[in-house]
Amino acid sequence: MQDRVVMMKMVVSALAGFLAYVMAMFTTMLDLSILWRNIWLGFCLSFFAISLAGVFYLCGDLNSDHTSAESETPKEH
Repeated sequence: MQDRVVMMKMVVSALAGFLAYVMAMFTTMLDLSILWRNIWLGFCLSFFAISLAGVFYLCGDLNSDHTSAESETPKEH
């Protein structure tokens, strides 16, 4: 896998995690109506799910590169 692809997945996951953190602060710290708190909470949970899925997707891609090389049988001449 290319370094650029890995870095892009890491940046997207980190950005989604940061946005989930910011949305959680908006949910709890701003004095808003219940409707707006629920909207911010929905955004928070959505960005958290994107971040978590991105981490698992990245780890799955990295793990698949290593397991395929080890699972190959050696060639006999």
